[in-house]
Amino acid sequence: MDLEIGLLILIVILILRIIFCIPVLLQIWRVSKDLTITLQTMNQSLPAILKNMEEITANVNNSTSVINKKIQNFSDTSNRSGLVINDVIENIQYFAPLAMKLPVFSSFKNIVAILKGVSVFMDVLVKKQKA
Repeated sequence: MDLEIGLLILIVILILRIIFCIPVLLQIWRVSKDLTITLQTMNQSLPAILKNMEEITANVNNSTSVINKKIQNFSDTSNRSGLVINDVIENIQYFAPLAMKLPVFSSFKNIVAILKGVSVFMDVLVKKQKA
């Protein structure tokens, strides 16, 4: 008799446990159903997203290569102009005496000398008038 009562109590406990687990199992079933729908949506939209990502990556790569080429061109141009400027500066000692012999510079020197003479004359004249 004790064994039958013990088994009966055990069966009642087992039935109560099953009854309390039913809502949890229903919730798990609903969540798995929602996850299935979400997974299907992701599987449908993922290829389009990946294609867009590939296009964006290709555009970024193309832009980067164009920018690198432009920077390389600017760098080459600045290097060349730097070399030309260095050559001119290094060789100016050879060109300066020849350039000074041009009539433009001799005329310029004469004009500067005349202007200095006129300036001195005007200073002396003004000082005499004040005195």
